[in-house]
Amino acid sequence: MELDAIHTRIKQARISAGLTQVALAEALGVGRTTYIAFESGRTRLYKDIVDKLARFYHTTPEEFLYGRRMDERLLRDQASLDEWKRAIVDDYENRLADVREKLSAALETIKKQDETIRQNEETIHYLLKELREKD
Repeated sequence: MELDAIHTRIKQARISAGLTQVALAEALGVGRTTYIAFESGRTRLYKDIVDKLARFYHTTPEEFLYGRRMDERLLRDQASLDEWKRAIVDDYENRLADVREKLSAALETIKKQDETIRQNEETIHYLLKELREKD
């Protein structure tokens, strides 16, 4: 989120509450110039001030910073996350199906080769037997 939007929200909240910068600075326990620096964006907000602002306006720090749309953003982000998870699961299921298919083909090949080996062994034993009889 852009800092300008946060600082604008701080100023709008103060004006909507009908407070002066001095009054809000006193309520937060900071000096007037410090508060003005927060509101104007010259000074970055720190957690304690955000928490105090949120308590003062009877809201959560997240709602104060990001507005009422935070839940909507979370839901949208959750939907994106769920879609991403589904895509990963689908990808792995497709890969697993491919591996199973290849494994099945490999097992069939092994089965055929085992049969060929068994037949060759039988042929070798027969030929050895025939050779021994002719000796």
